[in-house]
Amino acid sequence: MGAIMSKDGGKRRLFLLRAPDEPDALVRVLNVVTLLQARLTRVEAEPVGDGLSIRLEIEDAGEDRAEALARRLEACPSVRRLAFGWQGGLAPATGPGH
Repeated sequence: MGAIMSKDGGKRRLFLLRAPDEPDALVRVLNVVTLLQARLTRVEAEPVGDGLSIRLEIEDAGEDRAEALARRLEACPSVRRLAFGWQGGLAPATGPGH
């Protein structure tokens, strides 16, 4: 999957997480992001079933930093599941007939 450029020209990484639906779950996740000084470009969170679905878009700072953030998020007690990669597919398709 290719990297998507943000409006300011930077590449973005996407982190998808599941956390318990607890009042401080989002704050705990964001604390990890802040400690590693990652630059957030978008945050979404919504209750799903008995948990919380969290979507983080982060400016790309290289593979090593993305993997370090993923390891720290996985170690966070509030994170049940994690997937990450390049951000893509946010914009709707354009062209003839759309």
